[in-house]
Amino acid sequence: MNKKIRPGIVCLMLLTLGISSCKKYLNVNTNPNVSQTATVQTLLPAAQLILGSAVGVDLEINGSIWGQYWTQSPAASQYITVDDYSPTPDQFSWPWQDLYSSAENFYQLYNLADTQKKKQYKAISLLMKAYTFQLITDGWGDVPYKQALKGQYADGHVVNPKFDSQMVVYNGIIADIDSANALINPADAVLPGVDDLIYGGNMTKWQKFSNTLMLKILLRMAYINPTAAQAGITALYATAPAFIGLGDDAFVGYGYNSNNRNPFFAEEVGLFNVQNVIASSTCVDSMLSNNDPRINIFYEPSGSGAYVGNPQGNHNIAYTSGEFSIPSQYVAGDAQNGASANAPVNLLTSYESLFLQAEVAARGWANIGGDSLLFAQAIKANFDYYTTQITSVLAITGDSAYTAYMTGGGYWTSYPTRGSLASKLNFIITQKWFAMCGNQGFEAWTEWRRTGYPNFFTISKTSLIGSNFPERFTYPTIEQNSNASFPGLAPVTEKVWWDVQ
Repeated sequence: MNKKIRPGIVCLMLLTLGISSCKKYLNVNTNPNVSQTATVQTLLPAAQLILGSAVGVDLEINGSIWGQYWTQSPAASQYITVDDYSPTPDQFSWPWQDLYSSAENFYQLYNLADTQKKKQYKAISLLMKAYTFQLITDGWGDVPYKQALKGQYADGHVVNPKFDSQMVVYNGIIADIDSANALINPADAVLPGVDDLIYGGNMTKWQKFSNTLMLKILLRMAYINPTAAQAGITALYATAPAFIGLGDDAFVGYGYNSNNRNPFFAEEVGLFNVQNVIASSTCVDSMLSNNDPRINIFYEPSGSGAYVGNPQGNHNIAYTSGEFSIPSQYVAGDAQNGASANAPVNLLTSYESLFLQAEVAARGWANIGGDSLLFAQAIKANFDYYTTQITSVLAITGDSAYTAYMTGGGYWTSYPTRGSLASKLNFIITQKWFAMCGNQGFEAWTEWRRTGYPNFFTISKTSLIGSNFPERFTYPTIEQNSNASFPGLAPVTEKVWWDVQ
């Protein structure tokens, strides 16, 4: 069964809000009871919800399978082509459409806020558009950017936007962040409120988001253009920036009512609650060997009570129900547990922020030092983020679980303070990978592509591309068929711009 449900649901939500950006998907009659005029208060949450859908469903699923947190269940078939490294172009149609729809709404939000002189809405729209386009270009490489989002007659009616290089896209999103920084003012008289689903209009937190996003973007270029990356990071730190910390995590929350469900769980419900994904032995075995208590949070035990993963692509086997562990409700992965509806979709987290800072310190690209301290703080931030869940499952606090983990002699807790840069990055990125298990799957897979860490991934047993790993998403059929500027297909094995490891 192929998933064909989400865009209609999203568009129905947008139409309820009075947003018209889904006209290209649906042809509907005008509802006289709904305002047909978009406002900044409706455009902002609509765009954030579409983004949450893209990140929480397709990017999370593909990232978590190719990032070796999850694998296809032998009892189902929904994601076999992903597990086999043979995705069809249509596999990525929905995230492509959702991400561009989100970017289009942020672009229109900027234009509308500009006419109304609402600077903080403009700042948020620029940051969200930058975030969205980084996802797009990190997933697909060269993509429409400069001429994208200009389909309306007022914007030039560009219906065949040309594809820009990933470097051009990165330069553009850096410029957007700089423009947003010039606008951010927590003391502005006009601030968003509950319509900002991420920070509720708290512009101090948006400034931290901006700094952290910039740090992530610059580090993404660490191997392809280290000179520019270091210069940008040095300039950033010269401003004495504040980064995302505990309590500043950027996420889209769900579970407030029966109609507000985590989008991945909503998809699972639409697929008759079939448990399509199970735990990958790559992650489960690594956590077990390292005495990592977070395995109790990110996974549920098998029927035997033990944590058991299945190798990537090992779906053509005889299967006993309950034989393997499954992703937990806390990452929306338990298809038959309604509590999965409450899991948030993470965009930028406190632990990701600290791991980024640890990498900067390890590289010596800013005069901050303390890479081992930042490394430990990043791990603790992950435990702190899930402290309520840890208490619920293990009956101890996140602090206690963290202390037991760090003093328990696990290999990945022993940071090589006197080691080489490569050995330090191995620990930083591998611990980042543990922390993002099932909750930031696309980012974890992307960091593996950038750095080569973790260095213990295994080839899918049913790989249709030989002894290679997938390195990008494939362009969707809708773009091939509708854009006369389409440059041609790129195989899933072709690396994106910054992936030179």
